Amino acid sequence: MQLLLCLSALLPFAIQALPSPESWSVRVIPTSFRAAREAGRVAVQYLNYHSGSPHHLVYLDEVKKATVKTVPEIGNKFYIEFTTKDYESNQETGTCTAAIFYHTAYPGPAVHVNCSSSRSLKKAREDDYNFYKQMKKQTIPISGEDIPDSFGFIDPDFIGVWYLAIMGSSFAMWKETFEGRSYTMAQIKNVKQLLRKDDYISFDYDILLHELPTEEMVSCNLHVVWIPGRPPKVDYHCTHKLENGSGTEPEEGSTFLGNFK
Repeated sequence: MQLLLCLSALLPFAIQALPSPESWSVRVIPTSFRAAREAGRVAVQYLNYHSGSPHHLVYLDEVKKATVKTVPEIGNKFYIEFTTKDYESNQETGTCTAAIFYHTAYPGPAVHVNCSSSRSLKKAREDDYNFYKQMKKQTIPISGEDIPDSFGFIDPDFIGVWYLAIMGSSFAMWKETFEGRSYTMAQIKNVKQLLRKDDYISFDYDILLHELPTEEMVSCNLHVVWIPGRPPKVDYHCTHKLENGSGTEPEEGSTFLGNFK
């Protein structure tokens, strides 16, 4: 009896010494793991879409740190630190930290990301405006196909069109990503400019997305409406696995979300 009383007295201290369920669910993962790279990739897609600048794109360089926290029956939250490089020059652009939460029931992870960068926006903004001005001057809509071609070549006249497709497709890829299933932009199969009388420029794209890890190619139609300094309005339709979707992240003073005229 005395022994039982002693054990009962010690029980609260034993319970306090046990790690909490929350601590059990947090673990460090190797930065080389596919899950860490996928989290970095979707964070970069979020960045590229929200930059509003087709000439300020980046790509994932290296994941430096990665941890994951499991929320039972809801999903996994990844915390990563990673570096990026400039899409055009391949120069290092800075370091980012991000939290990416994948819900088990639906795609489109919640992303919060902060980056430190020494890169100047001035040249990118100038290139954006020059591309925009050139497209607004068109009296005959431009059109093209197979960008890049089978040799990886992109006609210099279509560089801006290609960058705009990457920025617009970043919205679709981010919104359709699940944990364990992600996408990269592969090719523009066809593109046609849609002339507008307002301040925006607009393009219809038929694109191919590379699905990972299945290695399948997904065909999508992408409609992008853009003006310099803002994320594009995007509407997309895919013929394999991806759902239909549309949207733009709300901006102060904006009264339209996915309305195309």
